[in-house]
Amino acid sequence: MSTASNNINASPASSSLNRASSRDFLLPDIPELFNKDFLDILLPMPKDDMQVDASSTSQAAPTVSNPMMDALKATANQTYTANMAMAYSSTLSSTLDAFTTISRYTSGPEVAQYLERAWQEDSSLTLRIIWNLRSIHDGKGEREAFYRAFGWLYDKHPRTAISNLRLLVEPVCSSSKKKGEKSAAAHGYWKDLLNIVALAAVDQLVGFAGTSTFLHPPRSERNWDSDSDKKAGTREERIAAAQAANAQAKEMAKWERKVKRGWSSRRLESKVTDPKFRALFIAVARLFADQLTKDIRTLDEVQKLRAGDERMALLRTISLAGKWAPTPDGSHDQVTNIATAIAELLLASQAVSNLPSALNAPLPPRDRAIILRSYYQRWILTELRKATSCPEPLMSANRWKEIKYSRVPSICMKNNAELFFKHDAEGFEAYLTSVEDNKRTISGATLLPHELVGQVVDLGFEEQGHVSGGSRGKKDGMKAFKERLAAAQRRVTEAQWKTLIENLRDSGSIDSALAVCDVSGSMGSLYGYHYHKKAGKDYVPPILPAISLSLVLAHLAKPPFDGGFITFSSQPQFVQVDKSQSLYEQIMSMSRTHWEMNTNLQSVFVDLILPLAVKNQVKPEDMIKRLFIFSDMQFDQASAQNNASQWETNYDVIERKYREAGYEVPEIVYWDLSAGTKTTVEAEYDRKGVAMMNGFSPAMLKVFMGEQDTGEEVKMDEGWEAVDKDGESVTVVEQAKEDVFNPLNVMKKALAKPSFDGLVVVD
Repeated sequence: MSTASNNINASPASSSLNRASSRDFLLPDIPELFNKDFLDILLPMPKDDMQVDASSTSQAAPTVSNPMMDALKATANQTYTANMAMAYSSTLSSTLDAFTTISRYTSGPEVAQYLERAWQEDSSLTLRIIWNLRSIHDGKGEREAFYRAFGWLYDKHPRTAISNLRLLVEPVCSSSKKKGEKSAAAHGYWKDLLNIVALAAVDQLVGFAGTSTFLHPPRSERNWDSDSDKKAGTREERIAAAQAANAQAKEMAKWERKVKRGWSSRRLESKVTDPKFRALFIAVARLFADQLTKDIRTLDEVQKLRAGDERMALLRTISLAGKWAPTPDGSHDQVTNIATAIAELLLASQAVSNLPSALNAPLPPRDRAIILRSYYQRWILTELRKATSCPEPLMSANRWKEIKYSRVPSICMKNNAELFFKHDAEGFEAYLTSVEDNKRTISGATLLPHELVGQVVDLGFEEQGHVSGGSRGKKDGMKAFKERLAAAQRRVTEAQWKTLIENLRDSGSIDSALAVCDVSGSMGSLYGYHYHKKAGKDYVPPILPAISLSLVLAHLAKPPFDGGFITFSSQPQFVQVDKSQSLYEQIMSMSRTHWEMNTNLQSVFVDLILPLAVKNQVKPEDMIKRLFIFSDMQFDQASAQNNASQWETNYDVIERKYREAGYEVPEIVYWDLSAGTKTTVEAEYDRKGVAMMNGFSPAMLKVFMGEQDTGEEVKMDEGWEAVDKDGESVTVVEQAKEDVFNPLNVMKKALAKPSFDGLVVVD
C-alpha cells in the first residue's frame, strides 16, 4: 500500500502499549472468524425433515358460526380514545398493527409482542416492517426503534437477522438528484452495525425495556450545594482544595474504568460462547473488513492519478466505512474488542501491503495485537478518514480552517455549527453565504423536519432571552458575538430545511392533497422541546412533527393545493403559508392561529370544508381528494350514540354527513404522532378510503407521490372475459383488491420499495 511504511515507528507502538496496558483487548478464541461459512457452522439451517408443515399434519377444526356470538365478538375490538371518541383497539391485521404502532416510544417487550404476532401472519412482510423502521430514505428513520425490533429478530430468527445485516449499509435506496442523474444511499449507516453488536454485548439488545445506557451514558448530576462553599477560606486554600478534589476524582475515575474494563473483558469471554452472538460479532467484523479492503485499494488507485475530475470521481466511490469503523479503545471497541477482530481479518486477507516488519517475527499475543491495532488505526482509519474529509479528526486536532464544510454530514453540521463559527467565523460565514447564493451545498436531507423546526424555534427563543437570560451584564463584544452566532446558526438551519425540501421534491409531488394539523393542548408546546432537549430526554412534543410535516406537505403539494394547511383544536382554521418566508417566520406566523385544548376532528369536515363546498356549490370533482391528519389520534367524541349497535367512529360520522350532502368523503391518511401508551385506530385494515402512518419522517410521504389523478393502475382479475375490439360484449372490470386505497394496501405499497427486495427470511 502506497501510504504505508515498511517499518512502523517504535514510538506509536510504545504509546499504544502504554494506553492499552490498563485493559485486555485480546480476542477470545473465535476460529470461525476467518471462515466465510461461519454462519452455516454456528447457526446451521434446520434440516428439511425437521421442518413440519402444520397444515399437513393436522386438520383445522370445523368453524361453527352463530349470528349472536359473531356480533358480540365484533364488539371486542371497540374502544374509546382518551377523549371518549369511539375507535378501535386494533386494525385486525397483525402486520398492520406492527407497522402503525411501533415507534421510538415502544419498549423492547412491547415491540416483541407486535412482531411475534406479525411474523405469524406474514414473515416476509414483517421483515420489511423491521427494515422500514430504520430506513432513512425509504422509511421512518427510527434508529432505536429499529434496534429493539432487530433485537427481537436476532433472538427469534438469528440467521435471518444476521444474513440481512449487509442491507443496512449497502446503497440500495435510489433517488434522482437531477434529471437523468441517479444516486443511491443505504437504509442506515455503518455505525448501526457497531451499535447492534455493542448492545448485544452489554445485554441491551433483546427485550430491553429501559433506556440504553450504552447509547445514552448517564450524565453526572451537578452538585448545586457546592456553590455555597466556593468562597470559603483564602484563595490559596480554595485552589488547593479544588486540586485535591480533582486528584481524588481522577483516581476514582481511573479505578472505575479499570473495574469496568475488567468486567467488559469477562463478559465478552462469556458472550462469545453463545453461537448467536459469535455469529453476529463475526458478521459485523467481516462486513467492515471487506469494505475497508475495497476502500483502501481504491485509495491506492486514487493516489496514482493526477488531480482532476477522474481522480475526484474515484475518490467519491470510497464508502464511509472508514469514518465509522471502530477506533481502537473507542466506546464500541471497549465492550467488544471488535477493532482487534477487524485488524486480524485485514491481516489474514493479505489485502493490505507494507505491514509492520515486527509482525514477521513471533510475538507474544498481546504485543502482536498492539502493533496490529496501531497499524490499523494509523494506516487504515487515518488515511481513509483523511480521504473522505471527516471533520472529527480535524476538530480534535484544532485544525478548524481545514474542514470542508460542504462535506460535513447533516447531523454533524446541526450539532457543531456553534463550534465551526467559534473557531472559524470568517470561513464559516463565507461558506453560508455561498450556500445561500447556490454556489455550494449543505447537507440536510437525512434530518427529520421536527429537528430543524425545534432548532429554529430554540434559536428564536434564546434570542428573545427566555432561556439564557439574554446578554445582560455581558460585555458588548460578547453580546455582538452571541448575536452573530445566533444568526449563523439560524442560517444553517434555514439552509438545511431548504435542502430537505428540495430532496423530497426530487422524489415527486402530491396532487390534490392538504394537511390537517392538530394543535390541541394534548399535542404539547412548541417551546417545551427546548427543555426536554436540554435535559437529555428523547421526548418530542407531537406538535413539533405535526407542524413540521404540515409545512413539508404545504411545500410539496401541487398547485393550487400548496402553500397552506388546516389547523384544528376546538375550531378549524385554514392557514396560508408564505413559502417565500424563512422557516422561522412561517412557524411564528402559524403559531398565532387559533389553538385551544379540544381535539375536534369532526369540525374540520362538517364545520369548515363541507359547509364551504355546499355554499359555493363546489363540484365533486373539484373537492380536495386527500387529507393528511397529523395528530396524536386522541380525538373528541363525534357521536352521542354510546351503545354497541350504533357504533360510529369519527370517520363513520364524517363519511355519513358527506354522503348526505352529495359528496364522497376525501381519502384520509391518519398520521399518528402520539407518545402515549393508549393506542387506538380509526378504522380496521380493509376500510376503503383510509390509510395509516406513524412516525416523524417525511420519507413516508413518498408513498403518496407520483400517483395519477385516477388512482392506481386498474388490474383485471384472472378468468374475466376481455372486451372485444368491436365492443359488442360489455365486461365490468372491478378494481383489483390490491389497488383499493385502504390501510393494508397502503402499508404494502410502502413496503414494496425496491430497496427492500433484497431482504430474505431464512429461518
